[in-house]
Amino acid sequence: MTNKIEKNLKFWGHNCFSIESNKTLLITDPWFSKSGAFFGSWFQYPKNHNLQDDILNLINIYDDVNIFISHEHQDHYDKRFLSKVRKDATILIPSYKDKFFKNDCSSLNLKVIEIKDTQKVYLNKHFWVKPYISHIGINHDSALLIATDEFNFFNQNDCKIFDRLKEINEKIDYYSVQFSGATWHPSNFILSSKRKKEISSEKVANKLNSVLRGVSELKPKYFLPAAGPAIFPYLEDNLSYGIDNIFIHQNYLNDYLKNNSINNTLYLEPGAYLDDKRIKPIEPPSCLKQIEEYKKDTIDIWQQLDITFDRSLLEKSIIERLERIQDIDIINAPVLIFNFANKFDNKDYLNKNKIFIDLSNKKILTSFEYNLPFEEIMAEKKYFALMHSDERWQNVYLSLRAKVLREPDIFNNDLNMFLFSDVENIRENFILTHNISNERVEIKNKNGEIFEINRYCPHNGADLCNAEINSDNYLICPRHGWKFDLNNKGVDKLSKTSINSRKLS
Repeated sequence: MTNKIEKNLKFWGHNCFSIESNKTLLITDPWFSKSGAFFGSWFQYPKNHNLQDDILNLINIYDDVNIFISHEHQDHYDKRFLSKVRKDATILIPSYKDKFFKNDCSSLNLKVIEIKDTQKVYLNKHFWVKPYISHIGINHDSALLIATDEFNFFNQNDCKIFDRLKEINEKIDYYSVQFSGATWHPSNFILSSKRKKEISSEKVANKLNSVLRGVSELKPKYFLPAAGPAIFPYLEDNLSYGIDNIFIHQNYLNDYLKNNSINNTLYLEPGAYLDDKRIKPIEPPSCLKQIEEYKKDTIDIWQQLDITFDRSLLEKSIIERLERIQDIDIINAPVLIFNFANKFDNKDYLNKNKIFIDLSNKKILTSFEYNLPFEEIMAEKKYFALMHSDERWQNVYLSLRAKVLREPDIFNNDLNMFLFSDVENIRENFILTHNISNERVEIKNKNGEIFEINRYCPHNGADLCNAEINSDNYLICPRHGWKFDLNNKGVDKLSKTSINSRKLS
């Protein structure tokens, strides 16, 4: 069989691809930082730092250079790299309702063009792109359909729009989507080892099921897993190994896909052109020696941070957020606790080393006796100092440098929005999420039973019309894997929110 090498499509690591067509260059999500992302916690795997000069040289060859940035997370939006790009390059970004990302990109002194959802933009007459945008609440992300005369490439990266794949009518040659985890739950949560493994296993299964659904629906010639995994050389070693946590590596993915008869996966090394001989997954690091070797030529940003904690400034930041949502009804939210003593003590009711936040009543409490549901974030003072600086709160949480305890262990969407929103968009995020359409639709399970449900997921507004219903009669959200029990009024297992299911026949 002739070896297929696509010289116009090259992988540079994580979610960075370059596509060349008729003297036009497109680059997606370049991330080459030696200091990783999220304050030096997340790093590219395999390492790609040595390729930065190569891609900058490629950029300098072309007269027409476009760089698409899918969203604002630091493993996709590498401002240090973009500052090195020549000033006549064009930055393409999704047109989000919230203009934080656009305004921040504008500070780079590069031309920035926003593209609307499903807007087809021609880079030249043979080369166009079309984004698929997800923006509700704290979720800002996008996928990109890239079309040239030679091939169509759908780069879904982290964007969980599996409910929208039916909108894509083009034949897809190459498909890429994230398969590894990218959140702080359950790794940062205080749970038993057994419970962490159970949650991780369920999340991994949901993620891989979504990947399988994407590959099965789009039917690409080749599947190119990307946008992860990351490794965490300056955190607990086990996070980098991808065992019993959500940060799985390609070997795990490969076994899953093979077991489901998917045999068109290519595993590209950073710096490689698409090559149909690259069918062997990249092995994860497996010992401390490999982690220490990776650290060479990287920067431990966390240790270099020189920032002073000021409780009054943090309280000021909290109050500003509460004031933005003062008139928004928040019912039965857990008490949120910021603990800068960095250890749990439920006998310490006072606010000397803690800040107690009552979201439902929009105020800071002087004491809390741990007699109500709560979520407590415990970290060193440096962590909380970042939260009263100019840093985004969500970037601080994604540093994975805190421990979290919630009692009971139930996800609360309002608390999550308070934590992960920016102060500028917190009000809009609450309004959008609280006003997700309550349109009703009918669905049919595998036994032919018909149920009426809310069409859209209460978490991030995913369309549930074509969601999978498993053999236990749980409807599974195609975006984040929430499981709604159709036999129990459509209540989700973990968040206790509901799609209000009603059996019709």
